[in-house]
Amino acid sequence: MNLRNRNIGLFIKKRNIKWEVRLLLLILIVSVLSPIITNNKPLYCSLNGQSYYPAFNDVLSVHSLTKINGKVLTGSSNWQHLKYEYVIWPPFKHGALELDTENKDFQSPLHRSKNEIGESADFRSQHLFGTNRQGKDVLANVLGGIKYSLLIGISAVIIAACIGIFIGSIAGYYKNKFTIGKVELVGIIVFLFPAWFYSFSIRKYAISDAFTSGVHSGLMQLLFSLFLFSAICVLASKTGKYLDNLFKTQPIQFRLDSFLSGIIEIFASIPGIIIVVTLAALVGKKSTVLLIVILGTTSWPVFARLARAEVMRIKEKSFIESARVLGSSNSRIIWKHILLNALPALAVAIAFAIGSLILVESALSFLGIGVPDNTPTLGSLLRSGREHIEAWWLIVFPGGTIFLLIYLFNRIGDKISVRTNQYKG
Repeated sequence: MNLRNRNIGLFIKKRNIKWEVRLLLLILIVSVLSPIITNNKPLYCSLNGQSYYPAFNDVLSVHSLTKINGKVLTGSSNWQHLKYEYVIWPPFKHGALELDTENKDFQSPLHRSKNEIGESADFRSQHLFGTNRQGKDVLANVLGGIKYSLLIGISAVIIAACIGIFIGSIAGYYKNKFTIGKVELVGIIVFLFPAWFYSFSIRKYAISDAFTSGVHSGLMQLLFSLFLFSAICVLASKTGKYLDNLFKTQPIQFRLDSFLSGIIEIFASIPGIIIVVTLAALVGKKSTVLLIVILGTTSWPVFARLARAEVMRIKEKSFIESARVLGSSNSRIIWKHILLNALPALAVAIAFAIGSLILVESALSFLGIGVPDNTPTLGSLLRSGREHIEAWWLIVFPGGTIFLLIYLFNRIGDKISVRTNQYKG
């Protein structure tokens, strides 16, 4: 069994992080399915012989619309007053966007909620975590906030990891002995701007609209843009390499490691939170997609440094030399042999980065920067708690959730790090 297979087995069979991973998966599943756990929309209803499933539509997007009898209903509409032929409600009858006017102005979870005629509401209509000034249910917003925090954190880390691992692995593998054809180099430089323009700039509205309609659609559009950007760059490289071979141009030696290390150090020396706040303020428009892109493109240096160090370490192993002798290409050696053996170390950085970016997103939402105002986030709940300092439930529940998420990711990262270091030792 070679080093790569042993490392993959070490990464997968982490018996000592089982409960953290299970708890994290449970939290993720509950947050994704929160619209069918607590919602002011029915799970199923029948009107005029037509069947509807409004709560299930919210699983994809909390801003989903349902057209009933020619009227478009949203999460803030009064679903309780419709005359249903048959209806099935969720376990709790409050949605993240619902404004409960009978229980507004910071109702404590210790007080029983009132219905429209002033009587005590039944248990399923209680605000178990209280309400904020507008009467929004804190429980529904905490569960929805978890989903958005994880979406932003994980998506931003995917972007940062892709950028950082690519740059770091190239720098660590080729060092300062990288040779490239003149036409290939010029082609890559010339096509970088068109690649960005056609992949991200011209598609920013399509990506934003996709995230508005649903998380899955947004992620697919974002991944397609990344694929398109990579494809254009690879096409430019292959075309340039073909022309270099055709005209037999003399390759040049490029001090790639020094150049990329300099870029890494420049980006790493600037505090990321300052860049994020500055860019978000300059753009002005609040957008979840924009926040993900900003966080992802400012968090990659940590992955680049780690990938570079791991590639330089693993590159000297005997099985890498054997792969070269057997005729494996450089790209195959990097992606199949080196990076897969660096997976445990990279997993540590990924776990810590997700927890860190969740905290950054919460801080930005607390300051009113980043996601749109009507998006339920943990940071926005904390901000509403600032309006009424005695509303402890607006601090304890979202703050405790943020602490739990960060603790779980850091705990997973710590344990993977310990096991990896033991194996290396």
